[in-house]
Amino acid sequence: MILDPVRSLVDFPFYREVPKKSIAETVGYLAYIGLVFALLSLIALYARVGPRIDEGAEWAAVNIPTMTLEKGKLSSALPGPVRIQHPASERLAFVIDTTRTTPVAPAELAASTASAFVTQNTVYVLNNDKMEAYDLGRAQNAEPVKLDAAFYRNAAAVLKKVLYPIAFFTTWLVFFVWKHLSALVYSLLGLLISAGLKAELEHGPLYRAAVYAQTPVIVLQAVMLFLPRPIPYFGLLSLILVGVYLWQAIRQMRPAPAAPPAEA
Repeated sequence: MILDPVRSLVDFPFYREVPKKSIAETVGYLAYIGLVFALLSLIALYARVGPRIDEGAEWAAVNIPTMTLEKGKLSSALPGPVRIQHPASERLAFVIDTTRTTPVAPAELAASTASAFVTQNTVYVLNNDKMEAYDLGRAQNAEPVKLDAAFYRNAAAVLKKVLYPIAFFTTWLVFFVWKHLSALVYSLLGLLISAGLKAELEHGPLYRAAVYAQTPVIVLQAVMLFLPRPIPYFGLLSLILVGVYLWQAIRQMRPAPAAPPAEA
């Protein structure tokens, strides 16, 4: 199984073996190649998102004033109001006013062109033009929590430790289900190709062939993880590529013509 991805890419006679493969082998192939894809996704995530998390934490450590959350109330070295704007995004801005206890109206938050407003007892967040309020009084922390530079840096480190394993498992699971469903769709294309070639193959072998015929598309999807932008018309390219591989696979899988009867 280890070399099956390579063989399914470059060795069309390999597809003669596909109808003999069991369901367990076919499922195992998707699980195996899914693990490889999830690992590559994790590397791409580490290279792209990891530095951004660190940069965000460092920006927060430098620009956000130290605050203390105690008994559901925030206090700050700079009571406010203080407006903090991220240099990379015009909408990524928020206002801190730990002296304020009155509610913030949606119109006020919208007019401030900030995405969040932090008061002494509530955090207001503007989400798709809808304001959501989070009551800090629900945070029943036994000891005061200091939100300072060390807090943001530690939070970034914890986030990455949680994010990476969750992303790896989620990617593998989604890939596994997605490629099974894709194989079902492509097997219908295989039925049309089989009819055109008069191969008279049943759906079971065609489904197995569709699983392996997706390999070149999976390779391209893995490459795209590291590209700055998607490949144009990738959906159409995938259909054509899998169609070509299915055509070659069915040519290899179709039964040999019966030999003519020997003359008496």
